[in-house]
Amino acid sequence: MFLGEFTHSLDNKGRLTIPARFREQLGSGLIVTRSPLDRCLLVMPQAKWQEVAEKISALPLADPRSALLRRAVFSGAEDYNPDKQGRILISQRLRDYAQIRSEIVIAGVNTFVELWNPQLWHERVLNQLESGAVDGELFAALNV
Repeated sequence: MFLGEFTHSLDNKGRLTIPARFREQLGSGLIVTRSPLDRCLLVMPQAKWQEVAEKISALPLADPRSALLRRAVFSGAEDYNPDKQGRILISQRLRDYAQIRSEIVIAGVNTFVELWNPQLWHERVLNQLESGAVDGELFAALNV
């Protein structure tokens, strides 16, 4: 399970140090790809990636939305194995997509991780929370 929000800096080579609490789950290999919903990156352990890939592959080939999703996710995907310091070198094309320069927000989202430009994180997540976009009714629907 991936929980928590961290702000890190990429090193001068563009490497990201994965937070220590996430390393065990991602240490045997991970996939980084574009998010089809936001201008962020998705990070998944190999097993979760396989599950998601199978579901995307099962979508109808003739559906234009399915084709776009398939293209966005699979063509953007990169396979990584963290080095001994828990670092991965995120490609320039993925960093450009997510508008990540030097600072990066690493957000645990239960079964995967999101990588965000800090300004976009603030605009698309924190500001939305402050504006009441997630209201009590939605949370109440969880019956917790």
